[in-house]
Amino acid sequence: MMHRRWTALAVALLLSAAATTARAGDRLEDTALADDVATAAMLQLETLMDDSMHVGHAVPVVFDSPEQLPGHVVRTPYWGDTELWTGVYLAGQAMRYAVAQQHLRHDNRVFWRDQREQALGRIQIVLEAFHRDINIAEDWDQELKVPPGVNTQDPTGPHAADFGGGVVHGERGMLTRGCTPVGLGPLGINPPSTDPANPMNDHANHVYEITWTSGDGNSYNCETSPSRDTYAGVTFGLLTAFDLVGADDPAMAGQIRDDLLSMAGFLVKYGWSYPRPNGYVSTGSDENGFISPLMAHVPSARLNIANAARHVASTPDDKATWDAVWAEELATQAPLLGAEKEINSAQPSEGYFKFNLDHLTGFNLLRTTTGAEREVLARGFAVMDKTTRNDGNAHFEALTYGLTGEPARRDAAVEHLLQWLDYRSNTAAGVAVRNSARCGGELSCVRKDRADITLDAAPDAPITWYPGAPDAPPLSSPADLRAERPIPVALRPPGDFLWQEPPTKLDGQQPPEWREPGIDYLTPYWVIRYFTEVAPPALAPLPEWVGPEHT
Repeated sequence: MMHRRWTALAVALLLSAAATTARAGDRLEDTALADDVATAAMLQLETLMDDSMHVGHAVPVVFDSPEQLPGHVVRTPYWGDTELWTGVYLAGQAMRYAVAQQHLRHDNRVFWRDQREQALGRIQIVLEAFHRDINIAEDWDQELKVPPGVNTQDPTGPHAADFGGGVVHGERGMLTRGCTPVGLGPLGINPPSTDPANPMNDHANHVYEITWTSGDGNSYNCETSPSRDTYAGVTFGLLTAFDLVGADDPAMAGQIRDDLLSMAGFLVKYGWSYPRPNGYVSTGSDENGFISPLMAHVPSARLNIANAARHVASTPDDKATWDAVWAEELATQAPLLGAEKEINSAQPSEGYFKFNLDHLTGFNLLRTTTGAEREVLARGFAVMDKTTRNDGNAHFEALTYGLTGEPARRDAAVEHLLQWLDYRSNTAAGVAVRNSARCGGELSCVRKDRADITLDAAPDAPITWYPGAPDAPPLSSPADLRAERPIPVALRPPGDFLWQEPPTKLDGQQPPEWREPGIDYLTPYWVIRYFTEVAPPALAPLPEWVGPEHT
């Protein structure tokens, strides 16, 4: 397999050779980097991002043929998590920019000039999109309807009632999930959904058409009802770009600062909830109604936003405001952080994407705090880390290396990054992955809803914490199963990103015309290079959580 042939070379490249070139007097030919398998893969994936970037957002794309010819994208099938994906990509591009700047201080080579300019171009188009997504709601408003409508035809539908709106008005900082110009058809966000037979169910897709009168004057289809994923990705990208690129571009830094403060101010104003100008009342998902509690009950999300605002605040008034907010959040939410992470970790295979949010918010918080503040936050994130650190995920490992400086984290990130190339190759062209066929043989499989814990006191004796549904057979069908332990990266089934799916998932397939952005390679690649070539972290391991590791 490719990762077996190239791991040693990649380690040499990523952890030694390029860093050596930063020393004055040393030179490495451009082709030496470009010809290496890891960097060649980066260059190819960055080129493929040309087809994955639409209106400043990173999205999955569908081509008109399995050949996936450049420029032949016919559909962008899913926008719901684009802010998360794009924010992660933005952070990686900020690190790409910083690595290039470091090399150019010593060696003004064409390769690194190209990397800097390409990264800066990506950063600028993403920031333009994020600025719009954060501020366009200032022109979103609706009128109160008295008496309100009641959904008598479909009481269990997305909207039980509709009072029109107007109680809460649109404002800056009311982050959306993404906006694309009206009229893009299948290459943009779908227009607001309608139900002619029962108009009460209109906007079931959470999309509204908003004309950004206060901005560029254009009309956009905006997917509203953001999730905590949305905020985690956007703050991760913006905060990293602010620190690594904003220092060279005061105007960019100013826009990022304004956008982060607007986002944070909106959430604090409404008690960490997210009200909307629409008037829908929902008995189901809070994403369908006029208000969502969103972050009111999630300590890490609140701490992340409060700290981001405090970190970028510059005027005396802003600093005083956000220092006070941060002090309150640290006092009330930080003690709850460990319990939040233990609840998440106790269900290690359910909603696995939550661990990506944990790593993004943890990275933001731990890299921008010091002393006693950092210590209390690190104790909370150590709970999650005990469960995820053996999942074989370069994205998680690279970020954690940047926080802890532990060589084992770095080495694991490099190893699993190279294995990702085999994973991508194995799942391309619509090839189905059927690991379930190996269950009971070379692969140990258990019920998907089973959960085990391992305690330090008995590391060789995992305890079945939750055995699964008691009335179901142990091997009822492949859909009910998972691998008992993480599957090697190269053998995992396809998905949008490795961080979205548990490492124990057995089976999967994607159509051959469908392609996901390669962000779960690109961002770890640049994170590793940034922390080995520009800002090597001091050795500061997370405190050891004495509680269980969950699998």
